[in-house]
Amino acid sequence: MFNINEIDEDLKKYADNLKIFDFYRLIDINKFKVYDYHDKELIDTETNCYDIWKKGTPCKNCSSRNACKNNSEIIKLEYLNGKIYLINSEPITINGKVMVIEFIKDITNNLLVSDKTQNNNLDISDLIEQMNELVLYDSLTGLFNRRSFDQEINRYIIKYDKEIKSLFLAVFDIDCLKDINDTYGHVIGDNAIKYISDAIKEVLSSEKIKSFRIGGDEFYTIFIDFKDIEVNDYLEKLNNYIENIDTEFKLSVSVGYSEYNSEMSINKLIEIADKNMYKMKNIKKSLK
Repeated sequence: MFNINEIDEDLKKYADNLKIFDFYRLIDINKFKVYDYHDKELIDTETNCYDIWKKGTPCKNCSSRNACKNNSEIIKLEYLNGKIYLINSEPITINGKVMVIEFIKDITNNLLVSDKTQNNNLDISDLIEQMNELVLYDSLTGLFNRRSFDQEINRYIIKYDKEIKSLFLAVFDIDCLKDINDTYGHVIGDNAIKYISDAIKEVLSSEKIKSFRIGGDEFYTIFIDFKDIEVNDYLEKLNNYIENIDTEFKLSVSVGYSEYNSEMSINKLIEIADKNMYKMKNIKKSLK
């Protein structure tokens, strides 16, 4: 972190009130690298943005990535060595390069937190961890959400060909969920979504498999360092498991997947998996 008093004149325009902050940093959101900036020159500090928080890996709740993706200010809290920091992340363009500037404030002595259930004896580090985790999970299913997927897939792509050798994305869609909603109501439709998410948790259980509810009846799963045949076996097991769930309605999913390569964009990875999923869905319709 750089002292706010040393900020370059060209960067001052990005903060409404520099006096309220203690530090600032410039982040390359594609590489998680920290840069200094003086006299119109970007200087690579050869440090990762997450190093300061001693996590050893990019933050799950990366405010810089979210700020850049949404093209808006994002605020979060972090805890380090007994101190609480407020981080305000804003997207900027420096020398034609899209980056994020983080303004940081030590708010340890300015933050009041009350928890009636704990009689105010609250571990603030746990509270911040809980707050940061909440934004990453889907409230209905307990799976990771779309925001979490966006962060995780970027993190794995950065590691691709260095720490990981293969990366697959599977896309799931519940068959005929509209019919279930129309026949039984949306509460039962939500139960169908929960059945699928529970099946995903049960069958796709591995440290190298990450599953997400993207929205509605759509789910994504990332497979790290698996062979094509292994991914296919997992998905067949999931299909069989779901089709044997005992419910008052027929429950099944259509699945498609794709393998990442270094010349592929994330959107292309999703597009191929999505097309393969719809091929399966159309085959099922033709067999009825």
